[in-house]
Amino acid sequence: MKNLSFSIGAALLLLLLPILAPAETPPPEVLTAAEAGLSRYLSEIPPEELVNLGFPPGADLLAARVGEPWPLYTITPDALLSAAEDTDVETLVSPTGLWYFPVILDGSWLNIITVDRMEGEWEAVALGRAPLASELEKITRQWPKANGYTPKLVAVYQAAAYFFTVPEKNTRNFTPLTFDGIGFGGYLQKSLPEYSATADLSELLAPLKEAVEVNIAAHRAAGKGGEE
Repeated sequence: MKNLSFSIGAALLLLLLPILAPAETPPPEVLTAAEAGLSRYLSEIPPEELVNLGFPPGADLLAARVGEPWPLYTITPDALLSAAEDTDVETLVSPTGLWYFPVILDGSWLNIITVDRMEGEWEAVALGRAPLASELEKITRQWPKANGYTPKLVAVYQAAAYFFTVPEKNTRNFTPLTFDGIGFGGYLQKSLPEYSATADLSELLAPLKEAVEVNIAAHRAAGKGGEE
């Protein structure tokens, strides 16, 4: 899937994360890091590259701002492989520690600033993921916090795919984000407006488990090859 590169090492490290959801509002230091990072990136990146990051040519970059952040969650391989079709999604997800801040200009979500904790300090570590920013804007519009919804973004690294879940709707909704009209496992949105319909975890569990098992097997095979 676009803008989500899979790393076996990173995915295995996530096994060590505590199954505790962070607050939806980040510490002030996280917001400060996002704002400082945006300013730094906009001053350092050549104009032609900014266009590739979603900024319109000639845009007033001083008007760009960071929006409300999304904490990024994941589902570890162990949790996914042990899940049943009636498992509540909230019991499966765990925090990655990353915060995604949409970069907003003239009301449009253009890309994302990623903030991570590096050597004890919060730091902006990436600017990009323009297609993801566009999809998160659609989800926010469809499931607004003003109406009591708190959608969560979930990355399943072994599937190289993003999903979202809306805890206030029910306990098992788990929907692939779609890029170029298609999501994980060939998922297609069922109705308009986009993301107004959600999928059930049971629909996706078998292909997700298969993706996990394939990647674990590949990792083990790579490890054996390195020992020879």
